[in-house]
Amino acid sequence: MNSSPKLSIIVPIYNGSPYIENTVSCILSSSYHNLEPLLIDDGSTDNSLAICEKTAKSDSRIKVYHKDNGGIADARNYGLSHATGEYVGFCEQDDEVSDEMYQKMISRITSDNSQAAICGCYRQKKSGGRVACETYTDDIFEKQDIQKKLLLPMLFRGFAAYDNKEITIYPTIWKCIISKQLIAEKNMRFHSFVNYEDDLIMLLQLLLHADRISTLSEILYYWNTNVHSEIHRSVERYVKDLESRQQKLLDYVTKNLAENGIDPQIVNQYMYVQQCRNALQQLDNLSAFRGHKNVRRIKALCNCDSVLYIQSASDTVKSGKGFVRNTVIIPMLRKKHIVTAYFLNQLIDMLRFFVEKYHVTEILERRMKSSS
Repeated sequence: MNSSPKLSIIVPIYNGSPYIENTVSCILSSSYHNLEPLLIDDGSTDNSLAICEKTAKSDSRIKVYHKDNGGIADARNYGLSHATGEYVGFCEQDDEVSDEMYQKMISRITSDNSQAAICGCYRQKKSGGRVACETYTDDIFEKQDIQKKLLLPMLFRGFAAYDNKEITIYPTIWKCIISKQLIAEKNMRFHSFVNYEDDLIMLLQLLLHADRISTLSEILYYWNTNVHSEIHRSVERYVKDLESRQQKLLDYVTKNLAENGIDPQIVNQYMYVQQCRNALQQLDNLSAFRGHKNVRRIKALCNCDSVLYIQSASDTVKSGKGFVRNTVIIPMLRKKHIVTAYFLNQLIDMLRFFVEKYHVTEILERRMKSSS
């Protein structure tokens, strides 16, 4: 195996002018030099494309592509179709990476003869501090262990079943380096049924199809939370056909699980868990609706498929510790306290957004340190 294979890094760009240069600079500062950064401008309406083209002039490794706006899943798939590296990684337009990330991950892949590598992730604070949000052990996982110790903990995150206490895993793709051959052989692609579950879909395919995956205990990816990002703005958008989109996503995931030999009992448990998430998403969707008939829409939730499902389910899955909405809101929905659940959910979301936007946790931490 080539000890220095080419690594393509796909960076979807949409109105990211304040961040692009810093993010690309982090990638280019990598101690691993055989890189191919692909900047995919997804129909930006600001000067993102001009910045990408200017940045590309400084380093011949950078490739810039422009396409009509199609969303992040479409932009990533476009990048996959143009990537020429033996391995592929992903980076968000406003995030950062350690200068050792790609060197260490490729080294593990080549030494372990793995098809992918996964590293930890920091959440970056406004103050410059970092909080670990994804953590792993230095390990090599093969087929059954991949599903038991990585796939199921990801699918059941927020619930007590199939927990792996040694790791913290979220459905994010940016911490992964994946073999391009595996992607091609298994026709792995990003899909978006509702909003931003394309990371989940790609990770699902990776964890179902890979024969060997390496994990690194080091935290090498730095996620910058941005209240102006597309993900944050999506919370404010009312999705008219949300229920049908949710069903398509659920059908896709359960079909893939069943076809790849996952125990039917586990698939049924996952259906309950995902219907709980769907019900919470329905509450969030109503919060984004602006109209005088909102009370009527709240009451209509009584007949929502996800709410009816969790109310009638005989086999439930216990919520995980620390997951407030799962612990508090789901039991209310099961007991048919729909209106109360809606307003309490709104309050929880408002508090969470306030804490994040105004960095309340960081302010309290600084005050505690200064008074000690």
